[in-house]
Amino acid sequence: MKAIYCTDRGPAADTLFLAEADRPVPGPGKVLVAMKTSGVNPSDVKTRSGAQGPMVADRVMIHNDGAGIIEAVGDGVDGSRVGERVWLYNVNRSADGVKQGTNGTAADYACVPAALAAPLPDQASFETGACLGVPAMTAHRAVLWAGPVAGKTVLVTGGAGAVGHSAIQIAKAMGARVISTVSSDEKAAVARQAGADAIINYRTENLEARITELAGPDGIDHVAEVDLAAHINLYPRTLSFNATVGAYASASDVNPALPFFPLAFRNICLQPVYVYSMSDAAKSDAIRDINALLAEGALTPIVARTFALDDVASAHQAVESGQLIGNAIVTL
Repeated sequence: MKAIYCTDRGPAADTLFLAEADRPVPGPGKVLVAMKTSGVNPSDVKTRSGAQGPMVADRVMIHNDGAGIIEAVGDGVDGSRVGERVWLYNVNRSADGVKQGTNGTAADYACVPAALAAPLPDQASFETGACLGVPAMTAHRAVLWAGPVAGKTVLVTGGAGAVGHSAIQIAKAMGARVISTVSSDEKAAVARQAGADAIINYRTENLEARITELAGPDGIDHVAEVDLAAHINLYPRTLSFNATVGAYASASDVNPALPFFPLAFRNICLQPVYVYSMSDAAKSDAIRDINALLAEGALTPIVARTFALDDVASAHQAVESGQLIGNAIVTL
């Protein structure tokens, strides 16, 4: 089979190589998936570049997300799963999710623990299936970690991003009123199409004033946060008492200062979100809800561009450019 390997940390064109590999055989508890698509996430790009630590082996098959069809199963896996359409998550990670693993989805076949192959509803394409592991599962946790959001006002920052777009759709489907921030008119249209009730362009509008105006005197109930450092000082002035925050990134400063007492006075509760090491219960909840929303047509991730397997370096470069609105997908 053909597979993409990373052999070093550095630029995509210098470190990613197409190579022949033996087709894996599923051992106990595992399934063999004939891959149709492989998702390229910012975390995949950062790992390859060296931003998240050194190589864990001489060469590593890349990517965490993807979709395909189960072709064979190992001992202990129900044989009826053969032929099942599935989406994969956490493939290129260690068992605890903290470190990179050596296997990935950028290959003709992937052999994974059966639990990492979630059923893909018939209504969803394989391209959509490759958008779920990191973006949609992160969005689910960022929106729902503190419980139901029905009847609440939820702020989704970065609503045109892959995670933010799914967060808007999930929050709306769960009964929330959604306010979203964006940085351009084009991105405003994307967030609005996803279902946001109100949009704030933080480049042209006063963010604090607009949040206060839109949220009303009670403030925001919950935030799905893409840049904690950029917004945490606004929380004591724009969030309600006992508000909650699910923060999955802090791009402007990875070590943000915490205004402890202003947050404590309002009992604002902050949950950092790292999809790879979420609890099994959180993963199961995410898979259940994501699949239900896919089946209803309420969750529709954006595929920005598709790439051939032998052009995977271009896919990484496209993600690194920051210009894509939506997901980059490798087709096999």
